[in-house]
Amino acid sequence: MSIGLIVLDILIMVAATVAAMALIGAFARRVLGMRVGVGRILLAGIIGLGAGVGFESRFVWGVTDYSPALIPVQIGIILLVAIAFLVIAELIVPQGTIPRPDQWATGVRHGAQRSRRYTELVRIAMRHKLIPFTLDTAPTPAGSAERTRQATALRSALEDAGGALVKLGQILSTRTDVLPIEFTTQLSLLQQNVPPVPWVQIAAELESELGRPLTSVFTTIDETPLAAASIGQLHLATLVTGERVAVKVQRPGIVPLVERDIDITRRVAKRLVESTTWARQFGLGDLAESLALNLVDELDYRIEASNIAAMEFTQGHHPPAERVRIPHRFAGLCTERVLVMEFMPGRTLSDPASVSTLDDATRTALASGLFRSSLTQIMDDGVFHSDLHPGNVMLTPEHELALIDFGSVGRLDSEVRAHITDVLLAFARSDSRAFADSLMAFVELPDDLDEVALRRQIGDFMSRHLGPGAAIDVSAFTRIIFVLSENRLTVPAELTVAFRAVATLEGTLRVLSPDFDFVAEAARYARERVASAQRPRAIVGAVTDELAGLLPLVRRLPYRVDRITGDLADGRLSVNVRLFADRRDRSLLREVTSLAALTFLAGVFGIMASMLLTTTVGPAITDTISLFQLFGYLLVVASGVLTLRVLFDVFRRRDQYRG
Repeated sequence: MSIGLIVLDILIMVAATVAAMALIGAFARRVLGMRVGVGRILLAGIIGLGAGVGFESRFVWGVTDYSPALIPVQIGIILLVAIAFLVIAELIVPQGTIPRPDQWATGVRHGAQRSRRYTELVRIAMRHKLIPFTLDTAPTPAGSAERTRQATALRSALEDAGGALVKLGQILSTRTDVLPIEFTTQLSLLQQNVPPVPWVQIAAELESELGRPLTSVFTTIDETPLAAASIGQLHLATLVTGERVAVKVQRPGIVPLVERDIDITRRVAKRLVESTTWARQFGLGDLAESLALNLVDELDYRIEASNIAAMEFTQGHHPPAERVRIPHRFAGLCTERVLVMEFMPGRTLSDPASVSTLDDATRTALASGLFRSSLTQIMDDGVFHSDLHPGNVMLTPEHELALIDFGSVGRLDSEVRAHITDVLLAFARSDSRAFADSLMAFVELPDDLDEVALRRQIGDFMSRHLGPGAAIDVSAFTRIIFVLSENRLTVPAELTVAFRAVATLEGTLRVLSPDFDFVAEAARYARERVASAQRPRAIVGAVTDELAGLLPLVRRLPYRVDRITGDLADGRLSVNVRLFADRRDRSLLREVTSLAALTFLAGVFGIMASMLLTTTVGPAITDTISLFQLFGYLLVVASGVLTLRVLFDVFRRRDQYRG
């Protein structure tokens, strides 16, 4: 083959590669079922071109009778090698693992910041003897003592680390459904000893967010903050319209620091899940993700403002004895980093002096009102404060209870509220059968569930925590969540949040009234709701609602009865049963059928290629390649591409099931 033909051959392959690169992306989407970035397509094309050149230099350039019939083989080799590279690259380094070149500088800078923070956190953890860390889950006094030691060390370490980690610890302290009681107790004591941001910076942030001078909004504003935390600080002010307000301002520059700590939290949780058994058992990865999302929400004060507005509206429909005060938010002054709300004087229940002067009857009445208000929020309103620890409940000078800090507010739709109402009412009545029925109607049951054993466990739980002389506490709710998880029942997030809210509320009620009988009050509340539902007006309302829902069905009923009776009279009545009605079953069948068909075709093409490549008959294309052998090479390419697709699906699905 002459030099000119070799150059022409290379040019043809380059042109074929350029054309192939434009098709590789679409080809990969069709064959592999994934989208491919431009960088990988270019790299795959270059590698495919190299393979094509290598093949040609070995089998084509040395012959004297080059035939254009070899061009399909050249293109096939380029595609086969390119697709093989994409498959291997995706399995080893999935897309998105390595940032784009334009993100390298930012990634290096963030990596350096993260490394410095890692080093700082490791030093703190070692100083508090948290490395190595192994959670002792033994239900023994020695195990409890070790968990208390670890929890105390963790709290101290988080306080030393500061920043967003303190806030994460405070959010984590409410997760009684996941963490042992020793940890939640210690984490609830976390304090944020953060120096306030200088007023000059806060004033600049306020003016930037409000878009106008402070003098046009406030007649006075206290430059010394009422409270300072890791994310924001609170200042007292007076609006030009005369209202006294509390102004919550986000610390300037805090968002990148919070994002850094969230990133570190996710990375550490992922490593622990991969390397330790206890982290997998506690679902540490999902827990870290949940905490991160909660913290991200708290960075946007507009979410908190929306929560305040929703709770202020629903409280207006509560009976006066069950109503708690909600600060009014000034919507026109609330932004992503600034929250302006009504200032309510008083002391939080975390201050022992807040209720020390009240008589027992008043304290019991306040506890009862708060308890009933909270249950009404969950069962009727669908908007409830999910973190009612003593620091978030305030007693005003008028002896009214007020709620503060609305960063953690749960929301429930009507169907979920109905399920949760059934669960809580059965719990309040100590009805283990109804409680088990309500729980199992709420969750998805696995096929091999031992229902008898589950009901026995629930009955044992009810007798221990709601029997004569029993006292309910946070551990009761933690235990029922553990029972469900132990039976491989996926606990709905809504149920977990509602239980967590009630569990947190129980401790606050004890602060208000140490002798408050949670079980008796819950039973009394349940009886009142049942009695209220049996009143004529309530029955008429319920019947009216049901009839309104049934009306469309009733309208269609005569037509459907007429069709059924007509088909029955004519002998045309039949029953149609759809196999694989479930979308997941159809998807699984489609995947298995597709995989089997591709495997079969790959095998058939491979066998046919072997037969054609070993034959010596057929029209000659070159001195060394016959037409049948050419077809064999093309079938090798087809078989290779299909085999790569099958292997890619197998390994990808295996990784998904592992995850």
